[in-house]
Amino acid sequence: MKTDEAHLLRALCAIQDPADMRRVLGDLLTRSEYAALQKRWAILRLLRAGIPQREIARRIGGSLCNVTRGARLMRDPACASGALMDRLEKRAP
Repeated sequence: MKTDEAHLLRALCAIQDPADMRRVLGDLLTRSEYAALQKRWAILRLLRAGIPQREIARRIGGSLCNVTRGARLMRDPACASGALMDRLEKRAP
């Protein structure tokens, strides 16, 4: 792993407070990049909730292609985003 990438990943992993993470991502990403990241995460969460792909595309105002890409990702047993969502659900009260 490149040194700069490793440093960035360690720095992001060290952030505990969502407000701090929002500020850091706001510094690093443009508004459109941050919005795209939020949209991708929303797609994955809605897929996990069992919402049909066309309904997700309608809700988020995005393309069906993006939702289909997310669905393929979530079907992959090695999907890190799915594993992260599992961990978050286990921690939720």
